[in-house]
Amino acid sequence: MGTIVEAQIPASEFALGDTVAAVPDASFETVRTVTTGTDQPIPFLWASAPAFDRLDETLRGDDSTAEVRRLIRNENHVLYRVRWQDRVRELADFVAAEDGTLLDARLHGRTWKLRVLFPEKAAMSSFYDTCRAYGVTIDVSRVNGLESVVRHGGTRLSAEQYEALSEALEADYYGVPRGSTLVELSDRLDVSHQAVSERLRRAHQSLIESSLHDGLTPDEPHP
Repeated sequence: MGTIVEAQIPASEFALGDTVAAVPDASFETVRTVTTGTDQPIPFLWASAPAFDRLDETLRGDDSTAEVRRLIRNENHVLYRVRWQDRVRELADFVAAEDGTLLDARLHGRTWKLRVLFPEKAAMSSFYDTCRAYGVTIDVSRVNGLESVVRHGGTRLSAEQYEALSEALEADYYGVPRGSTLVELSDRLDVSHQAVSERLRRAHQSLIESSLHDGLTPDEPHP
């Protein structure tokens, strides 16, 4: 079964470590593209920073970049095309070796947050072991089965959380005034009202995190 892994890697061990050390307020988001091979992974980055001229200079001097070109600039963001040094391409090779697909990569602070799709759970374990063997500190924060993600509308909810939300919507729990109570939801789900409350709270948190992680703020340009 396919597996989607969410993991964190320090920038100093992957890419743009020098940049975020010099410009700590900078943040980066990869542009989703269809690519073949791993020679040029994550070639496009949206960036935000207080001073773009300084960011340009720092990016070009970063020891993880081989070439940096500014393509577009507006008031809040810059789109860069980046050609990476070997160590960045090596991580892409680790993913490709397990038939994995890098779905998303974001850098905020000094940590890259990655989402990677692997065809099998064993492939995820092999990728993790390879990273550790090469001295890359990888922290896996979440593992979702692909079937679960597809069944639950692409969200990062557990089956129980999805069920609780679905029942709450059907029972007009979110109506004003409410059309049902936690006790009534607990009867529908055949669990305690404390369990329903916890599932809803965790579901709300997951949806908010997913929206902030995957969405664009109103004044951001869409890649």
